[in-house]
Amino acid sequence: MTVVDQRQHERARVWLPIRLRAASGEALAVTYDASDQGVMMLTAATLAVGARVTLTFDVPGEPPRALTAAGQVVRAAPNLDDPNGLWPHRIAVALDEPVEAFHAELEALALAHPFQPGK
Repeated sequence: MTVVDQRQHERARVWLPIRLRAASGEALAVTYDASDQGVMMLTAATLAVGARVTLTFDVPGEPPRALTAAGQVVRAAPNLDDPNGLWPHRIAVALDEPVEAFHAELEALALAHPFQPGK
């Protein structure tokens, strides 16, 4: 089986808390990877492809800040890395509009706090 990467923008592997709002309610999530135009997140919420969502990212820094973006779920699947844990679902969201300067910020965060599995 060949896996085709459908991403059009380079993603940064960074973990940020997200507040997720959809018609079905509110939930918490964490980014798995993100760009200025989309995000793969892990969550306990189940969302269908096509669902409209509003995401609020909590970005660390001095001062910390929140970035809000709207988008649409484009992929939804079980989180096979942790199917019985806190984040049993992987949800990919295409953002309606790029989040200005988010890409550079994400890259800086990923470099400052590199993803280290098992730590």
